[in-house]
Amino acid sequence: MESHQPPQLPLNYRRHSGPGIASFIISLVSMLGYIISVGAMGAIFSNGLEGDHSWTQNTTTGVTVITIILIGLFAANILGIILGIIGLVIRNRKKIFAILGLSLNTIIILCFGLMFVILMLRAGR
Repeated sequence: MESHQPPQLPLNYRRHSGPGIASFIISLVSMLGYIISVGAMGAIFSNGLEGDHSWTQNTTTGVTVITIILIGLFAANILGIILGIIGLVIRNRKKIFAILGLSLNTIIILCFGLMFVILMLRAGR
């Protein structure tokens, strides 16, 4: 019996996978978001270092907003990992963006987790 598989195209005629491109873009945007968030958090805390070292309503609001942004970026990285995996399993498509997106999103998540573990260990002292 004949199998009904699509014909294999030469590698140079294959298109890039859409989910792979989306995964790669998510990883780049989230890295930029993390950099901006860390800079904003530093700016918020530097005001406290210059003044009377007390938490004001603006400091609390700023930390809350940046924490929500960080949670959103973390969720975007999870979505990027899922899209990277989908991009890898699509047939007859180039895999480079899926591999890059999956790798970068995974590295970001692992660094985020490592940072969390280190902070929790230091808080226990």
